[in-house]
Amino acid sequence: MNPRHRLGLSSWALTLFLVSAILGVGFHPAAAAPLFSSPPPAPARLQISAWMPTSWDGEIARASFRAHSDWLDALSPFWYGVRQDGSLAPLKGARDADLLAEARYAGVRVFPTISNQYNGDRIHAILNDEVLAAAHRQAIVDEVMRYQYDGIDLDYEGLLSEDKDLFSAWVQALASDLHARGKWLTITVQAKTFDATGWDGPGAQDYRALAATADELRIMTYGWCWRTGCVGGDPPGPIAPVHWMQRVIAYAKTQTAAENIVLGVHLYGYDWWEESNSLAPPTPLALEDMTGEALVWEQAEALRRTHEAELQWWEEDDRGKVQEPWFSYDNDGHVVVFANADSIAARAQLAAEEGLRGIIFWRLGGEDPALWDQLPRRMHRAYLPTLVRK
Repeated sequence: MNPRHRLGLSSWALTLFLVSAILGVGFHPAAAAPLFSSPPPAPARLQISAWMPTSWDGEIARASFRAHSDWLDALSPFWYGVRQDGSLAPLKGARDADLLAEARYAGVRVFPTISNQYNGDRIHAILNDEVLAAAHRQAIVDEVMRYQYDGIDLDYEGLLSEDKDLFSAWVQALASDLHARGKWLTITVQAKTFDATGWDGPGAQDYRALAATADELRIMTYGWCWRTGCVGGDPPGPIAPVHWMQRVIAYAKTQTAAENIVLGVHLYGYDWWEESNSLAPPTPLALEDMTGEALVWEQAEALRRTHEAELQWWEEDDRGKVQEPWFSYDNDGHVVVFANADSIAARAQLAAEEGLRGIIFWRLGGEDPALWDQLPRRMHRAYLPTLVRK
């Protein structure tokens, strides 16, 4: 997963990006199908997808998939990086024939994820060289066809803002190549509440142009707080407050139809520690005074039980709804904010109320098992409409 799609988000580059990129206050052998002029019809039920690590935490992620494939419409295992020459770099666990067979048997579509591992300069070099750009596109098409994936998921983060138009045009060409072969293209994008023109990262991703050619726009609506910081303050804080997610959705719906949008939902959290922590408005602190460790529900719940901590519910802050669980331990020396069945249900409800295509989890493995009872179970093979584009 690249720095964003790992639980240990710690690089200074990612910290600087998140401060600027997610500010909501100031500033993720079928026959060829015809391309029509209307967007894909929305599924009758909220579509549920998930990213799945295989190069780390692979065993618990695989166990979760096996236990919950009846709920999932699509799976995106984190399988590829990008080399300088435009070829794909398989990650640990890539091209897993057994996983592909399990998914097909369960009726779950597989769109492996390609990550640029937050290397915007590498994608810049590829996009600005016609030979490399064509080679990269062909490498993706060849990989999809060789292993008969249902499509591919692009997770290119930290792109240079100057490459916005080049990236959109390249995605359009890739989508055309894949659609001609009956395959899907999903685009994972960084969350934003406005166009962010001129900003590296979110400013390089034109929601309107990308959604016009890709089959899904997957928005990473999490990361409001990270290991060493929060938007507009210091940790501890929410991972993805609902009020911010609502603003991201509102902007996205000005760029594309709701049925093209898939809402990213976090299944992780952080255990932050400092001499004195509070969920009250934070006192300004140097970043080195506050740090956190990423964890999943299973780890958070083990901590809570070990320390006999009282589970709390963060309903709102001064900006609006938050709806995330938290607890403290060691005399408030540690504060844990994470995701559980209730917070997931709130976000699934938000997606449904907004008429979105669905939600996608970052990521399988160690999540609250009760969350699946909050979601509509898929009682049929994966929803797969005929590919149609604007």
